[in-house]
Amino acid sequence: MLPLVVKRIESQSAGILSIELGDPDGVPLPPWEAGAHIDVQLVTRQQRQYSLCGDPADRGTYRIAVLREEYSRGASMYIHEYLREGRTVHASAPRNLFPIAPADEYLLLAAGIGITPILAMANELERRGATWSMNYAIRDGADLPFRADLDALGQKVTINSPDRAGRLDLESYLAEPRPGVAVYTCGPARFTDAVLEAMREWPRGSLHLERFEPKPAVVRANEPFTVRVEGTDVAVEVPADRSMLAALNSARVPVAGSCLRGICGSCAVRVVDGKAEHRDSLTSDEDSTTMYPCVSRALTPELVIAAPE
Repeated sequence: MLPLVVKRIESQSAGILSIELGDPDGVPLPPWEAGAHIDVQLVTRQQRQYSLCGDPADRGTYRIAVLREEYSRGASMYIHEYLREGRTVHASAPRNLFPIAPADEYLLLAAGIGITPILAMANELERRGATWSMNYAIRDGADLPFRADLDALGQKVTINSPDRAGRLDLESYLAEPRPGVAVYTCGPARFTDAVLEAMREWPRGSLHLERFEPKPAVVRANEPFTVRVEGTDVAVEVPADRSMLAALNSARVPVAGSCLRGICGSCAVRVVDGKAEHRDSLTSDEDSTTMYPCVSRALTPELVIAAPE
């Protein structure tokens, strides 16, 4: 984790603060690309993931945004009430599980705080000269976060609020599949689930989605299984009442973990033998050999994973 100083805190709307973090000695920060996020650890020892919404060309600061949550688990409340400029937080190097893939055209769809990775994507696509447009759904256009950033992007951005362009009808907007078009979306579960439903007839791979909360899932009862590490004598028993990540860490197999909810991707391991039961909110292919052991388990009595790097 990198010790970073809070350089600037700015109110973007009634419930959103943007925070700029920098190295205390002015050392350039690790590079990042649009769609990336960082893990931020506060003095409270709480650790959360935040999308980077600044300029990747700016190696001096990372900009994140934090929504004040009514039912905060602690981090949101602390940041809004107590974090001040000049204080230190710790952050991971950027990690990108939401990269921009090649496409003929891009549709960017955001709601609420989901604007953060989408804003960085819009700026990157504009720099590339790509064909793109954005729809941003928000309750009150008069309380628009990142107003200056969005205004600078011009008419390619539509603000969908009752006092601006009106409600975004996703069923109509996404009714016709468009081959060659990539759709990137981020926002509350209700919004992203509606995008997913509206795109049910689109070609596979058209939709790229990032969630802030785990997707609802119905899973089978936990069963014990064994995890072996390829090329070693390590065999770890995973009981029904313990996560695979916790079992691996107890056996001193160094697999990182952050969100522990299957949404950040920090604990990814590669399965080389056996079948994973994917319970995360990142995997779209049930045959994927990448699994997230903080929540996922095994469908076979034994899994073999590649040795963590």
